[in-house]
Amino acid sequence: MKTRDAVLLYQETQTDTATKTLDIDLADPISAFWIEVWCTNGATSNKGNYISDIVTKIEVVDGSDVLASLNMFQLEALHFYKTGKMPGIFPSEWGGGVQRHGAYLLFGHYLWDPALCLVPTKYKSPQIKVTFNKAAIRAAGATGFADANNILLTIVAKVMEEGASPQGLLMQKQLESFTSTTSGDKRIELPTDYPYSMLLCRFYVQTSDINEIITDLKLTCDTDKYIPFNRKVRDLDSEALGFFGHGKVKHDIFCSHQDAVRGIFNKEASVTPYFAVGSTAAIIGVNYAWSNEIKLDMYTHDGVAQTTDQKVTLMEIGHSPHATLPVLFGVYGNPDDYFPAPKYGKVELVLTQAVAATCQIVLEQLRS
Repeated sequence: MKTRDAVLLYQETQTDTATKTLDIDLADPISAFWIEVWCTNGATSNKGNYISDIVTKIEVVDGSDVLASLNMFQLEALHFYKTGKMPGIFPSEWGGGVQRHGAYLLFGHYLWDPALCLVPTKYKSPQIKVTFNKAAIRAAGATGFADANNILLTIVAKVMEEGASPQGLLMQKQLESFTSTTSGDKRIELPTDYPYSMLLCRFYVQTSDINEIITDLKLTCDTDKYIPFNRKVRDLDSEALGFFGHGKVKHDIFCSHQDAVRGIFNKEASVTPYFAVGSTAAIIGVNYAWSNEIKLDMYTHDGVAQTTDQKVTLMEIGHSPHATLPVLFGVYGNPDDYFPAPKYGKVELVLTQAVAATCQIVLEQLRS
């Protein structure tokens, strides 16, 4: 196979609430886009605010035909579940620190999948769009992202010049985003145009496990004529850990004794903290780490709790990055195993709710 990297953008400055639209004017098949965003923190700090928060939508479109539509949290989680590795994310809360997050938008089962890729010449006017909102969590300034047009966007197309045998592509789209309630079922009707390869669910609120937010997931076809699964989220999450394993992230935080720190991993998180150069505290330990929240014990040598924010670096290990849950249909990488949605008149996902939280449903489909 003959491949090349086509750099479509390199650290191009974006405004704080911009949508960057870029024509995909390549002729050769594209295995993936590498999308990377940098942004500088304010002078004081930027607590609990990620690059993932401010990249609100990533799309690949051909006019009104949407081939991909995700936010950055979803893209990073899919990178992990499709590659087995955490994406290139470097979250930081330090004043003046530079955060950078990068991940693959893959059109196949893996990078350089010869059968599943984006063939730009099959479409009239394909484009990639990236939308930003720097103030999604907190207004720009000293304690947010810096107050300037300092978002830097890089997009690289991973191109297959020779050796590709295109048969289609995998489309990844957010179908639903809602706030769950504390009881009752939420029903979401899924499309039946193409087979399903993977379902990605995100159930996020700090201090709640994903299985505490949504307790049960059920996929039903033609009013329960066929039920592919009806499972406890707790058990699906255990299967995901056994199949995909743990991820690991270096995470720079800025906190004092027992501050609530926003973590990357929702389940079974384990952190190793150490002080950065210039910190005045001397003794550090982990009070707890769970449900996307971390608290550290921080003391001076005299045993006095450190109430002044300190620079700390964590090595954070866990699973369910960004509070996500993958559900595979058959053997991933074998399209013959995928769920044949076009055979059914109606397919619904039923979620049993228990805690108010942000819930997002992403479906990956095989489009031939």
